[in-house]
Amino acid sequence: MLTLRDYQQDLVSQATNAWSSGKRSLLMQLSTGGGKTVIFAAIAREFVSKFEGVLVVAHREELILQAASKLQTATGVIPGIVKAGYKPVDSLVQVGSIQTLARRKNYPNAKLVIVDEAHHASAASYRNLLSAYPQAFILGVTATPRREDGYGLRDVFDELICSISTKELIALGYLTDYKLIAGFKYSQHKVPKKRDFTTKELAEVAQDYKPEEVLRQWNKFCCGQKTIIFAVNVAHSKAIASQFKSKGMACEHLDGETPQDERREILDRFRSGETQILTNCAILTEGFDCPDSEAAIIARPTTSVTLWLQMIGRVLRPAPNKSHATIIDMTDNWFRLGRPCENREWSLDPVSCDPETIGTRCCPSCHHVFKPMPVMIRTTECFNVTRSEFVTTYETDCANCGKSFRWVLEEGRQIEGDRAPVIISTEAIEWQEVPPTVRSSLLLPIIEFKNRKSRKKSNTFRARMDTLKDWMLNHQDVNLDEIKYGIYLLEMQSFESQIVSALMMNMIRAMREVKDWDGITKLMSSRSPDVKKAAWELIDLVEKKRLNGLKEEHMLIKSIEDKQEKSLLTIEETYENPSIFIGCTVVVKKLDGSVKFIGELTSYDSINGNVTISTQHGSRIAQVRETFVYLP
Repeated sequence: MLTLRDYQQDLVSQATNAWSSGKRSLLMQLSTGGGKTVIFAAIAREFVSKFEGVLVVAHREELILQAASKLQTATGVIPGIVKAGYKPVDSLVQVGSIQTLARRKNYPNAKLVIVDEAHHASAASYRNLLSAYPQAFILGVTATPRREDGYGLRDVFDELICSISTKELIALGYLTDYKLIAGFKYSQHKVPKKRDFTTKELAEVAQDYKPEEVLRQWNKFCCGQKTIIFAVNVAHSKAIASQFKSKGMACEHLDGETPQDERREILDRFRSGETQILTNCAILTEGFDCPDSEAAIIARPTTSVTLWLQMIGRVLRPAPNKSHATIIDMTDNWFRLGRPCENREWSLDPVSCDPETIGTRCCPSCHHVFKPMPVMIRTTECFNVTRSEFVTTYETDCANCGKSFRWVLEEGRQIEGDRAPVIISTEAIEWQEVPPTVRSSLLLPIIEFKNRKSRKKSNTFRARMDTLKDWMLNHQDVNLDEIKYGIYLLEMQSFESQIVSALMMNMIRAMREVKDWDGITKLMSSRSPDVKKAAWELIDLVEKKRLNGLKEEHMLIKSIEDKQEKSLLTIEETYENPSIFIGCTVVVKKLDGSVKFIGELTSYDSINGNVTISTQHGSRIAQVRETFVYLP
């Protein structure tokens, strides 16, 4: 049975009232350690009591297992876990890994969808999942409703509900007080503005926070305390662990590559006290609860308020005999991002990020700076009329005002080394959007002709027509849209229908020169269906009859070659009783093995060892050594 604190009950009431007022998707903010899991478990209980399904989504196994435990306590229902390695359970309550749900795309039935650590909800996997529940109520929970990429959460959630501050939670005894130890002079690096450190920058600053200095400050300020250390990268974390172990300390390292089973064992040893110090890289910032953790050493700089509060929040939970938490900030995070108990204004609105960050874009309408997520970028092939070239344009909607804008990269899309892509302004450029059915790579010969320097002699109507004919001859698979676009590029669109007809007639003339269906197939097999159709519509009835006859002859011969012949009769055998074969389909199989279609036998005669075979297609003389093949 769950018992809610006053502020927790107030949050439940605010969520219920917001849903009743027509708001469907809510984001709830509460400091780390404030009991977000308890709150959404209490809300889930109300839905389960009405036999309505509940789905909780999280991105880490620790969060999934914590949520499942609290939900079972609150609802009395054993939740199913949707994650690799877990057997499906038929239950009203499901707790799923966002990675597994996104991969399987088999979403459980739910009237309520809860997103834990919902500041990640702008990601494509979450968006796709939420779009699968258009009639469900949505509840996101997080301690830090803010993203560092310039995106807000306003397009995912309708309303933000904020609870009491960290300072109030400490005063009420629901979080422990802390001692912040800072002011060190280790930080010699340049701090990025409006963006976090890149992986490369973090590797460079690792030397500012040497493992031996981390050990020295631990001995000085929190010796003997159960400690979590946040390192710059994996190598840094491993080096710190080695430093502590070399002095006989019970210290272990954890990172994203640690196998799941080993990871559980390490965390269990830390919780039990067998391991005293746990150093990690980007793992224990979310979803890890160990209330008796006494100290946190921050040995990595960040400009992210979200990451900063998540790190220090790991040690703010109260525990028996724990008078306070010790926070050692070896960086200057505390100075730039504030102390844990400072009041912060949260919003669903986006905050501009650093314009110097690779990949950022500035909206030309509202000048908001953000880094477009790959899933939010639309690419279109366009023709730059000014420069007479095909380019790929990129388009996205502004994370702030919602207006779309496009850009292109200098020198196509190639970015060499660490060089940032050069953005070309698309203003004052005349664009011709290339239809999706047109492959610009096939049109390069047309562009080359168009861009010739000596265009006076080569720019006659005949020269352009010859270019189109040669192009179609060398590119058998061009479709009708590509032909029409080639006509546009050569500035002949006023005569489009006449030119298309002329090009089709050129193919038809080539077909008339062919005497068998194999030749027709060789000539036309690579042509696209719409080109074949356009050509067929221009063929006269006589030629269509000839082509159909060639096709029928070919199909019959193929059917004979593909199956065992039912009867082979020599001329002498046939001559003995010719009348029984009148009306049968006849072919001649020659000594070289080739088969020639004749037609239906209408008459039969033999003079001087030769046989005259009359069919509806005429008569012919067959040599005695040929063999008749008939199909009754």
